[in-house]
Amino acid sequence: MSHASRLNETEILGELGQRNRSLSNEYLASARHALQQLVDTGDLLAGRQLERKEGGYARTPLFNDDQMSVYAIVWSPSSQTAIHDHHCSCCFGMLSGSLEEVWFRSVGEDRVVVTERAIRTPGYIACMLPSGPNIHQMINNSRDEAISIHIYRFDHNMHASSILREYRLASL
Repeated sequence: MSHASRLNETEILGELGQRNRSLSNEYLASARHALQQLVDTGDLLAGRQLERKEGGYARTPLFNDDQMSVYAIVWSPSSQTAIHDHHCSCCFGMLSGSLEEVWFRSVGEDRVVVTERAIRTPGYIACMLPSGPNIHQMINNSRDEAISIHIYRFDHNMHASSILREYRLASL
């Protein structure tokens, strides 16, 4: 194979990579816009029976197709997720209450250390690609229930969870 044809392959594949990143960014922008509209809808969940789990969190499906799943998640006081990352894009918006989102950095195959903490309140929206690592944990430290809307870019009918891997806090 000549140097010229290798250069051409590099350019072609580079363009493909750029287009893929562009499509991913377009999707995240669309998901963010959709979440903003959903969060701004005051009666989004009116008339819906939301699942609840004492001491934990429960997901109620709002929409699902072969490309994405949308859930309302009700977080009871003291509930929290495992420390985890995702195999798909994950976007969420806060409807009510507040959640603490904790971000982590990997320090081994399955161990992490805390890098950032933030309180997420109504109106907050976040979107992330699985290009991470995007290792985080959601915690309801308040005495009140919290409700968030989550958009995952995969079909939950085909996959049980959007979680790629769970991690443990490293002891220092």
